[in-house]
Amino acid sequence: MAVSRNRSNPFFLCWKAVNANKRLDITPNNVLHRITGLDGLNEDEVLKILGSPIVNPVLNASQEHHHGSTAPDYLVYPVNWYNVDAQFISKESCLIDFGESFEISQPPDDLRIPGTYRSPELILEQKASFSSDIWALGCSLFEIRTGRKLFSPFDDEDNEYLDAFIQILGRLPEPWWSTTSEDRRRMYKNEVDEQGIVVAVLASEPGNDNQRKKERTVHPSVAANARSLKDKIAPGLWYMSDRRPNKVCHRDISQTEQKVFADLLRRLLEYKPEARISAEDAINHEWSRL
Repeated sequence: MAVSRNRSNPFFLCWKAVNANKRLDITPNNVLHRITGLDGLNEDEVLKILGSPIVNPVLNASQEHHHGSTAPDYLVYPVNWYNVDAQFISKESCLIDFGESFEISQPPDDLRIPGTYRSPELILEQKASFSSDIWALGCSLFEIRTGRKLFSPFDDEDNEYLDAFIQILGRLPEPWWSTTSEDRRRMYKNEVDEQGIVVAVLASEPGNDNQRKKERTVHPSVAANARSLKDKIAPGLWYMSDRRPNKVCHRDISQTEQKVFADLLRRLLEYKPEARISAEDAINHEWSRL
């Protein structure tokens, strides 16, 4: 898990972006492993290593082959890397897809950043900065390490994301807490408990908790009722894929790493942009040395 100051380290790439006055678009889909050992091979040799392409024709509304000029004739499924020998997969990673990156002095009018990786200032003030990348990096690190999204509400709505933040990270700072939706203030009290967790206005009805637990069935990868970053990390790593022989990969994350990783994430996910840890400091965090 150790990270270093090499050019492929996402922390280091964030730090380089700050020095270049650029804002990136950091999501797990944009962090890829490099491949190696394919240079100089002919097509047949490459296909022997990566597998023959699986294609699916593109059909029109009548389920017939289309005749339009704006769509491809077929789609190609991605390589099934589970079947590729590890010698062809480099340990180096890289960032791709800079379609949403921009000079920090010239932000675009429309920021099409997926909700899962949007910071509070993006949601509430439509302001993007270097610190927005730091927030997205925290969400991405959690997803890469656990195979699960940190903030993934059922509805892709701003209020749902803000509620997800509050449940895990605590009460929003002012003036955001007082100026956000009236519904949120009806859901939570103004004060927090001794652990800094927001308190719901309506407590559970007595005697119903056990019945709810019996009726509710959740997958072990789901951090049910999580109220902290450590709670979210606790289920460990889960990857599920229809293209994997046993479909599920699970590994525990040690108590030591849970504590250290939660500390790093909390520093990356501070509500106020100016309070977030820098990419350079993140490189030197204890989690990078585990």
